Amino acid sequence: MNVRAVCIAAAALTLALSALSATAAGGKGVTWRKASHANGVDKIGCFNPECDAYQGETVCSARLPVLCLKQDGSPSPVPTDFYNGWAKGNIALSRAVRGDSFKSRAEADAFCRAEFGQGYRVGEHHDGGGGWGWQAYGNIDDTTRFWVTVDGQPSSCWN
Repeated sequence: MNVRAVCIAAAALTLALSALSATAAGGKGVTWRKASHANGVDKIGCFNPECDAYQGETVCSARLPVLCLKQDGSPSPVPTDFYNGWAKGNIALSRAVRGDSFKSRAEADAFCRAEFGQGYRVGEHHDGGGGWGWQAYGNIDDTTRFWVTVDGQPSSCWN
């Protein structure tokens, strides 16, 4: 095999490996849940040990809602700290979908916009300014876990 053929084969392999979904890389995505609701505000988060923001803990073939957030700059009506920040907006849960339904964060964000309108996107682990949990206006279902994303980590089914 000549050098050019080896380079082409290596490039093809690299492209194929970079295109692997979370399913092929372990098949898990991170999910959160609602902890409480008071005065129009939901507290949601990753409450260990039931979630893994670094690797994901829920199989990507599971059908769960996607947490969608529209940040509109709303001032915080509640006390906040690093683990209970304010996301400056409203949350909603989509219809249930498989976590591996999306090939990218952009597709998941577009899904939120299609479900709820302009300005919505997938809720992210750090949207409250810290991590592990935050608050936003809403009154989402408290009986189900839901898909979220974590910037900089391979823990979303669509990474």
